[in-house]
Amino acid sequence: MFHEKEAVIEKLTGVKSSKKSYYTELKRTIAELERKNKKLEILSDIAKGFHVHRPIQESLERVISQLYDMYPMQRISLSLLIDGELQLQSMYPEILAPFPVGTIFPKEKSLYWKAAERDIIVIHEFDESTIHFKEEIALARINIYHLCIVPLIVKEELVGVLSFGSENRINYDISDIEFLRQLSDHLAVLVENARLYQAVLQGRDEWEQTFQAVADILILTDRNQRIVRCNKAANDFFHVEELIGRSFHELICRESHHPCPFEDSFYTNEMKNYQLTVQPERVCDIQTFPVIDETQTSIGMVIYIKDVTEKIRTQAQLQHSGKLAAIGEMAAGVAHELNSPLTAILGNTQLLKRSLGRENTNYNLVEGIERSGNRCKTTIKNLLSFSRPEKNETTQCSFQQAAEDVLSLIGFQIEREQITINKKFAPDLPSIEGSPHQIEQILINLLLNAKDALLSKKDYKRIITIETGIMEHAQEKGNYICVKDNGIGMEENVMNNIFKPFYSTKYKQKGTGLGLSVSIDIAKSHNGTILVSSKKGSGSEFTLWLPERG
Repeated sequence: MFHEKEAVIEKLTGVKSSKKSYYTELKRTIAELERKNKKLEILSDIAKGFHVHRPIQESLERVISQLYDMYPMQRISLSLLIDGELQLQSMYPEILAPFPVGTIFPKEKSLYWKAAERDIIVIHEFDESTIHFKEEIALARINIYHLCIVPLIVKEELVGVLSFGSENRINYDISDIEFLRQLSDHLAVLVENARLYQAVLQGRDEWEQTFQAVADILILTDRNQRIVRCNKAANDFFHVEELIGRSFHELICRESHHPCPFEDSFYTNEMKNYQLTVQPERVCDIQTFPVIDETQTSIGMVIYIKDVTEKIRTQAQLQHSGKLAAIGEMAAGVAHELNSPLTAILGNTQLLKRSLGRENTNYNLVEGIERSGNRCKTTIKNLLSFSRPEKNETTQCSFQQAAEDVLSLIGFQIEREQITINKKFAPDLPSIEGSPHQIEQILINLLLNAKDALLSKKDYKRIITIETGIMEHAQEKGNYICVKDNGIGMEENVMNNIFKPFYSTKYKQKGTGLGLSVSIDIAKSHNGTILVSSKKGSGSEFTLWLPERG
């Protein structure tokens, strides 16, 4: 009876139904909170997982996998606004690709542009019988009939659109729309950051490629002269395993008596130019550009180094050629002035010889005059031949004849220094193919070097021996001409450097350091070489060897 009364009271007062409503509302509230928390977790996970250096497809895959439990979507695509055009950048999965990457969507009848221009989330459902937009035709081929298109906005500027596709309808409420808007804001910032990062990365790569492509040496140092960056040309030039961290002063100026380019430019905040011998055989133009901060303080240096060894060498050769040309012009003038009187002298001496007869005591005097005249004529002829510019053509030439022609030019100069010249010419030495003018140039360099070596010592008999013959070198037979002196000789470290451009043991007024460098190049151009043998205090021996056929 009591329980029946209690039941009647509950029906009349509604206490029991209120409890049910309360618990139902509580469950709904908890579910909504859980859903909101899930959405916040999704936003957080997407932000954490979206890396600027990760391929965009991976990031889109993470987005759709996070959303799938709440919204069963089958496809996601990202289109970005580039130069005023909406262009498809990436999608996931790639197998569902109705549009190829790079597709540009025209504005007419475009769902993507509808969302972009109106800045609204477009939720669109269609079937094959009600197709009004261009995207619908392509999406229908992969069974996508429900679209949610979200514009991506950063600082009130359109970045692009994000499109979610599914086979079936997804019912979105107001909270879902708000969530998608928050999601789009997050993704817009992340996508824009990724774009900026890629632009910076591309710019860095282009700068790096340009930096490395420069054929000359580029070095960047800090305020302490330490190298912090350099291009490939620097490593190739200095032949050092690691330049980074090394002192620029020690690398460049260790053996130089010039002011350090770094210090001069660093403390004056001015660009400086120097020409230094950086290595024993390399001459370089160095330009320094101070790196200045906003307080006008130098914080480092950009250093540009250009190897001008070959340029200087070419200039020296051109100057030498110019001198020879000048000598040629002078010799031509001298020959013109001397040939006429020499012709008269030689003609008159021949007449005198005929009129006097050999039994006359003055006959020998007249014959001596004739010999001197013929010697003058030969000297002028050889001077003209050596000084006259010639084409780089090869012909059959003789080492013996080349030696005789050179001695006619500089033999008297050598003998005047009390130097004896011994000639040991091999009989019947065959001729070789080459340039007589260039071979004579080598012999002049070798003879003048031998003379200078002999003049450095004065307490013994000075002798230069010129020898010709046939010898085998590198398993090939060829002719050789050797210039040997009993001068001061050379140490081994000097011998290792004598063929390097600008290397010289003479005073600056005595030589340029180019004679032997030019000579070895000429020998190599004839497929030959110059062999050196020397010992300190015992003289030197230079042997020009050329193959029988050049």
